[in-house]
Amino acid sequence: MFKSIINFFYALRSIIIVVPNTFFWALTGSISTFTPWGKAGIEFVGNWWGWINLRLNGVKVIHRGLENIDPKQTYMVISNHKSYLDIYAIFSCRALYCLFVAKRELTKIPIFGTALSRSGSIIIDRGNRRQAIEQLQTQGKVLKKNGISIILFAEGTRMPASIPLGEFKKGGFVLACQLGLPILPLTISNSGNLQPKGKIAIKPGTLTMTFSPPIMTPENYNKAEIERIMEETREAIASHL
Repeated sequence: MFKSIINFFYALRSIIIVVPNTFFWALTGSISTFTPWGKAGIEFVGNWWGWINLRLNGVKVIHRGLENIDPKQTYMVISNHKSYLDIYAIFSCRALYCLFVAKRELTKIPIFGTALSRSGSIIIDRGNRRQAIEQLQTQGKVLKKNGISIILFAEGTRMPASIPLGEFKKGGFVLACQLGLPILPLTISNSGNLQPKGKIAIKPGTLTMTFSPPIMTPENYNKAEIERIMEETREAIASHL
């Protein structure tokens, strides 16, 4: 009974904090894209949106491996994924400016969808594979040109906390090779315990973001090379779980 009351309190607190905070910063971000400070505005909005969602819900983030990030380099950041907290943590990390590969359904959310569409994030239709690939390639080149890294979740979706690391999808690795971007493996630990998949409640606690050394992608690649860098990335992420 007591545990149920505590979980209800956490869920209520999460809604009270995350929903208005998201719409406030989404509106601010949408407006900023119409100004000369569009890129800087989106970065500022993302930092504060993620930080507030975590901080006010009692979540502390520990950063490790920041020395592996070159601020002058653009990366394909590939991470594991357990919780919405992963997204908040990535946006709140000021050591790296990156935008996500997001599913088109998210653009239908009022205000938030507008901000997402105008942010420069790569929006894909997962039901149309050819169109998704073309969008990844086209928008990926734009982000690279603008010095913005791309963040992609290797498993393609949130995984239950009971599964340490799911099967990796090849798309992000192929795109990294096509764009000539080094892969920056990112391990996010404990987020699945603080907010499990399918749950609203965010429990207070600590999650850790660990950046492994970059993995260079080959100029001339084939199936074997893609599988090799996938395995290297998987080993790097798994080593910090």
